Amino acid sequence: MPAGFAAEAMVLGGPVLGSGVQNKASLNKNKNKNKNKNKNKNKGSALQSGSGAGVQSSLIPAFELRRLHTAPSPHAFTAARKFTWEQLDIPLPPGPDVTRLETAVLMSLQARDRERVRRKDDIEREASLDVSDFTKPLGIDGISGFEQTEGLFQAILTACEYVGLIYKAKFNRTRPNQIEPRLRLVLPNPAHQSYPSNHSFQCHSIAFAFNSILPEHSATEELSRIARKVAENREWAGLHYPSDTNGGRALAQRFQPYLRDAFMATYLAAQREWL
Repeated sequence: MPAGFAAEAMVLGGPVLGSGVQNKASLNKNKNKNKNKNKNKNKGSALQSGSGAGVQSSLIPAFELRRLHTAPSPHAFTAARKFTWEQLDIPLPPGPDVTRLETAVLMSLQARDRERVRRKDDIEREASLDVSDFTKPLGIDGISGFEQTEGLFQAILTACEYVGLIYKAKFNRTRPNQIEPRLRLVLPNPAHQSYPSNHSFQCHSIAFAFNSILPEHSATEELSRIARKVAENREWAGLHYPSDTNGGRALAQRFQPYLRDAFMATYLAAQREWL
């Protein structure tokens, strides 16, 4: 990471963080006084994830993405390890035999019509990921004073969409309904490969990021649960194999140090909103 961030980076996950959030009840102190302000803040900036749609250029974290492609300092990534984030050790997608078994699992989900109908609205809403899925359980949706936290979540969605497509192209896994034509999709297939699931990668990356910023917060487990639910809904929709979901989570876990280094300033700014 850049030398200017070296000292401050110790805050993330270190003892300084723990000392600032010992009293969970005080985490949102004085935040609700602005509850009625900025109700529509960022509501129009949903990121079109996985659907091939673009995002507003002002939301694309170009500087941070560029940092992924450079060696920030000898203390972070050496020149020889410049692009190791493109070669992270995640499980390979299963071979043909396991893939056929996974399509059978998806067919069994399809047969559960009532549950599939119950999930349909969420599946359609989650097709375009919105940071409100993650700000609501934190109690900050529509509340001013958490712009950096929301901005971090938006930046993670964008950066992980970019990185995830690199891994999808590398593994080039065929979508489930192209293996099993009897699968009825809730949504059309996105115009890219299946493995790993970008929804799983993006959502778990947000959960991991917030956990590194504020591990004491009681909602960190809820963010992980939401990430898993969003990813599993893509299986119910017939768009992803279960191993795609697991691959996305594995990529999120291994990519975290690189994501944190590229967005260190934003991580620290978001953390200060909670201390």
